Amino acid sequence: MSADRTAPAEPGGRRGRQAATPGRRTATLGLLGAVLAIVGTGLPARAQQTSASSSPKPKMELILQAISPVTGPKTPLSYRLAVRNSGSEELRNLRVQGSIGRPIGTRSELHQLAEDPDSGQGGLAPIQSWGPADGSAVVAPGTTLGLPVHSEPLPTWLSIRSPGMVLPLALQVTASSDQGPASSHLTTFLVATAGQVHSPLQVSLLVPLHEQTHRNPEGDFVDDRLGKLLAANGSLGAIAAELARPNAPKVTLLIDPLLTDEATAMGGSWKLRRGSRVETVSAGDPRSLAAKKFLQDLRIAAGRSLPAALPYANADLPSLVGAGSDAEALAPLLYARKHLKEWLGPDPDASLAWPVPGAIDAATLKVLADAEAESVVLDSHLLPTSASTTQNATVDLGSGSGGLERALVPDPALSAALADPKGGSEPAQWAQRVLAETAMTWLELPNAANRGILLAPPQVWRPAPAFLRPLVNGLAGVPWVKLEPAQELAAQVPQGPGKADRPLVPYTQADVNLGLPASYLRNVSNVNSRLTSFRRMVPGFAALDEYDRDLLIAQSSDWRTPRGRARGSSFIRAVGQGMHEVQRQVGVQRTRVTLTSRNGAIPITVTNASSQRLTVVLRLSSPRVDLPSMSEPFTVNPKEQVTRRVEVGTRATGTFPIRVDVFTPDGKVNVARDQVTLVSTAFNRVALILAGGAGGFLLLWWGRKTGWRRRKVDPPAKTPEGVS
Repeated sequence: MSADRTAPAEPGGRRGRQAATPGRRTATLGLLGAVLAIVGTGLPARAQQTSASSSPKPKMELILQAISPVTGPKTPLSYRLAVRNSGSEELRNLRVQGSIGRPIGTRSELHQLAEDPDSGQGGLAPIQSWGPADGSAVVAPGTTLGLPVHSEPLPTWLSIRSPGMVLPLALQVTASSDQGPASSHLTTFLVATAGQVHSPLQVSLLVPLHEQTHRNPEGDFVDDRLGKLLAANGSLGAIAAELARPNAPKVTLLIDPLLTDEATAMGGSWKLRRGSRVETVSAGDPRSLAAKKFLQDLRIAAGRSLPAALPYANADLPSLVGAGSDAEALAPLLYARKHLKEWLGPDPDASLAWPVPGAIDAATLKVLADAEAESVVLDSHLLPTSASTTQNATVDLGSGSGGLERALVPDPALSAALADPKGGSEPAQWAQRVLAETAMTWLELPNAANRGILLAPPQVWRPAPAFLRPLVNGLAGVPWVKLEPAQELAAQVPQGPGKADRPLVPYTQADVNLGLPASYLRNVSNVNSRLTSFRRMVPGFAALDEYDRDLLIAQSSDWRTPRGRARGSSFIRAVGQGMHEVQRQVGVQRTRVTLTSRNGAIPITVTNASSQRLTVVLRLSSPRVDLPSMSEPFTVNPKEQVTRRVEVGTRATGTFPIRVDVFTPDGKVNVARDQVTLVSTAFNRVALILAGGAGGFLLLWWGRKTGWRRRKVDPPAKTPEGVS
């Protein structure tokens, strides 16, 4: 830079351009300073804005806790709300605004509003505005404040269309805080009726009580989840408690006796296995007490209205029939009914059947008819309809249905709504949504006689208690619904309103894919066949009932997934191993027997090292020995041996192995196998006798021949003449 300062100036040259640079820098700095001076005046305000926007905003949520299922000119609109503060500042000055939209015209429109509540926010008309009475309600951060029940008549300007209508109801709460205003809203449904209902919609609600086993084949619980389900705040415990109360709704109970078995086992002292560690849970444990209370409530509920029995362990009947195992498909139905009677007292209702979804056809229906069912619950895709109006649940099956006369087809949309997760996250809103859709169904043909629908949730239904209570009480209390058992619905409501036939359509490959694989069921069938033979062999075996139960559990539809089948297979193996443990202790003593005659009896000794009294038969086989096909059945006492004498016949001389098989009395299962050695000497002695006889004959013959020759060579001497 010093060289630049001393060098002579060159006009237009490099030196001139360098000399101009400081000036430009000065101008630039001046301009930048001016810009900063102008912008600087706005920096504090902008910084404040940024700070304000980055600060947390008030957060609140409006929760519907209860709502009147029906309203009208003489019935006010009542509901109870709660406000949850998820922010960091307290909320004050709460104000609730209620508004309604235009009447809903179709079920599809109601579905859209249920899925997208904000779609109905346009054109709302305010009907009420209120706040807590003292005006001092405050919601602290992280807390939920329950507001008092608000009850207010509908405005007089709202003309209720006869016989009724369903409208969207929007509820909004606003509040103030140190961080500014806050608001939240929700949408539910208001059902208004104009007067008396003459012909309500007949509705049946199926309430299935099934739970997969939580025990292993040894009877130990492998987890304690059942205790949580049976507790008062658990889904199964809440069902039993709700249906046990006085004047409980007339729902249709279907009970899997496996659940009562498991709850009974948990109601006392029980073992909980966690890996290799086994814990004994006392009868006074909260989980044990919950199981005991569940059984008490369920017995009360079932005593008021006889339940139907689900197949034991909710067996996969369609797959069992498809595998050609009609008898094995019938077994879980009959076992469940017998078992439920033993627990309950009176016979359960046998007229209603509800198989799991799958490849259902006439053969499946015949099995159900053989179990004395009169009506069956079938999915709508098996009995389709093109009618635009909601059809009755009842369908006449006609010929080719295996003897069953009537099917009950659940309403697809309402049945799906029962299992929607919103029933847990928004229980009161979702229960009102279900009730509103039943109202929409009734309003399709209001006051028409003999209309009825069926609500059938999945058979593993786990409703939240806060959803179940308003649902069943609403169905029992609203005027447009007559809640009744499904058996009455099947008997009283005809097919219709559409008159077209609804034949049972063939099942699809998707239906087949739902079920247990044929290879898995063959394994069950093989072990079941062996168990039948084993039962004849050990008729007094104490574990036979457990083996029956294990194989029924192995046929459960709970094992339809690959992971499930691995668990189901453990019950199959347990039965096979249990039988093998007894049968392997049966043996045949190896002996060597000498038979000196062509026919005779040889001893066969069967040993029994087990602690069971066994009945068996013998089968002997040998290519050179004549043997009976099968012995008569005989008994071998525990820790003893029995020798049986078997008549045999030999066809040659020598030493022959005879294979001895011990079978079950039906001759189908080989229990033990060994051999005895037969030494036959009968033909050697005969040969000696024959040889000796032949030698004697030859000697006699030779002697006679020699004497004859001698007489011929030497004639007798003549007597001299004269000698007398």
